[in-house]
Amino acid sequence: MMSANIFFEKKFIVLSIVSSLIIGCASNDTVPTGNIEFNHELYDGKSTLGLTGDFPPENAQEAILRGDQAYLANDYDLALYQYIRALSFPDQKNSDQAFYKIGYIHQQRQNYKLAKLAYSRAALINKDNIQYAASVGVVELKLGEHDNAKKQLLKAIKLDQQRQGKSDWDPERNLYSQRLLIDSSSPLDAYIGLGIIADLDAKHKSAQQIYLTALNVNNRSEKTLTNLGYSYYLDGNLAQSEIINKRTTTLYPKNKRAWSNLGLTYIKSKRYEDAFDALSNVMPREKALNDVGYFAMLEGDYESAINYLERAINTSPTFYEKAQVNLKRAQKLQITSPPVKLTNNQYNNQSQTTVYSITDTNH
Repeated sequence: MMSANIFFEKKFIVLSIVSSLIIGCASNDTVPTGNIEFNHELYDGKSTLGLTGDFPPENAQEAILRGDQAYLANDYDLALYQYIRALSFPDQKNSDQAFYKIGYIHQQRQNYKLAKLAYSRAALINKDNIQYAASVGVVELKLGEHDNAKKQLLKAIKLDQQRQGKSDWDPERNLYSQRLLIDSSSPLDAYIGLGIIADLDAKHKSAQQIYLTALNVNNRSEKTLTNLGYSYYLDGNLAQSEIINKRTTTLYPKNKRAWSNLGLTYIKSKRYEDAFDALSNVMPREKALNDVGYFAMLEGDYESAINYLERAINTSPTFYEKAQVNLKRAQKLQITSPPVKLTNNQYNNQSQTTVYSITDTNH
């Protein structure tokens, strides 16, 4: 015979379940369920209707952990959702981490405006974090905000120099006359970014000094080698440009920019067939021929330009309008422009006031 205590315990459990169901039904009439469309200024992924069915995290740290797990599983939309979820808790102890990770995903997706917004908030919360300041500067450089980028990168580098005990390093002084310390914990992208700004300001020796210092820490850094090779090209040091760009393409044969830089270096040296071979690694043969002809034209070597542009037209399986336009222009310039002295001396140090991009498909 069932005891009274057991009877009442079972009755209580049943009533509790029924009560829970009734409360749940009543709540559904007034409070939205978790399965609603998620909307946030820092989210730009797919519809979140399929992301919101889990039990909500108990705190921000749990939400960040879920985001990390989703990121490692290559589910970046879910990771973004979880990181943004972490920002909804009253305790904002870990919010800078969430903002930084949100910015990192956006940067990988080349959503630089959203990346800057997220990184800036992380840097505002933790003003002494080297990586946060560096990340803001890097995406500002991507956005073309060079002055803002320089300020942020200098801030990150100053913090990094102080971390290494170099308290006398002063960004207000002549920036490139001061020896920089870079180690494995340094924000390498910040130093590379500062080098890029130096190249943009035509301070190529200073840029090269930064890149070479960075290579002391990681002599196989793809970004550093790529930018160093281009800096030598801009500086007219074609011998060093060839050496560095060939090393980069050997280590990273899929690096399109390094092959393009090598092609530009050969064109500047009037080694057009070598340039054609280099560019053929990153584009169809007819386009490589067109680009060699186009840049030869810019160098004033109209005879070679016409030769390569005609080859581009003959090689192309279809009508090649750009090459036709470039050919007419080169032929006109050959007639109207004064003759120029051409040289095959690859050590000829030449200045270049206008930088053309080999990847610009408009030529």
